[in-house]
Amino acid sequence: MRAAIIDLGTNTFNLLVFERGGEGLRILHSEELPVFLGKGGIEKGTITDDAFERGLEALRKHKATAIAHGASRITAFGTSALRNAGNGADFVRRAEEGLEITISVIPGDQEAELILAGVRLAVPFGPQPSLVMDIGGGSTEFILATNKALMWKRSFELGVTRLRERIPISDPITVEEEARIARHLDDRLEALYAVVERQEPHVLVGSAGSFDTLAHIIAAEQGVALSPDATTLPFSALEFDAIKDRLLRMTREERLRVPGLPEHRVETIPYALISIERVLIAGEIRELAWSKYALKEGAAARMITG
Repeated sequence: MRAAIIDLGTNTFNLLVFERGGEGLRILHSEELPVFLGKGGIEKGTITDDAFERGLEALRKHKATAIAHGASRITAFGTSALRNAGNGADFVRRAEEGLEITISVIPGDQEAELILAGVRLAVPFGPQPSLVMDIGGGSTEFILATNKALMWKRSFELGVTRLRERIPISDPITVEEEARIARHLDDRLEALYAVVERQEPHVLVGSAGSFDTLAHIIAAEQGVALSPDATTLPFSALEFDAIKDRLLRMTREERLRVPGLPEHRVETIPYALISIERVLIAGEIRELAWSKYALKEGAAARMITG
């Protein structure tokens, strides 16, 4: 049986069409659509009218694509924007009534568990703890895990869209604005910093949009394209720092010309880069890895295994 997962993120709605393969999950189609569900309303606890309609249109397109690929079942998960919006339930109702798509709005802890399940399919874990970081638009999830256990997980309302609405920046960002964002993150990530100081993870594994972008930028700088079959890409903190420093000095127009950086992430990438930097510094982590898989792949794997 072919099925589909739709991950309703705060910035993008992500589709996965899959079936059970010989060794587990077989991915047939994966696609993301920029929606910006949280734009203009995330800090006010609402989904604006324009965002509401963009979201429904994206669901309509994803449903048509899923059916075209033979999916007989569609499961949708709502995350931070729908969790926190006062009219999130209205969006869920409209999707059910108008599109016959049932959306399960999941808590942050469950989101973190599904992210880890997806990342495990892409990146090998060992006995030493790894720290998984999934930067969304509304929230950022952190999971500490080994090859045998999930040690700690937590969702923080520190996604890049939320940060952008809390702390607007100049073009290009100023040193003072960087410092303000860093302080904002440090004040709210004390629980994470305490865990990483105690457990000493050796690598930061990044999944989802901002890390997808980093992986493509690194590959472009190496003069290669990421293989469609690649599920992970290791890189060093030195490589990250070089990219961060270069991108943060650029204007928006200059970032638009960076190979591997999609237009819908041009506005939020400064916030993502500063978020990653704060975690690397707090944990004294010098190695990173990109994971191609995240929430939707984790949800699909769990559906297959029951």
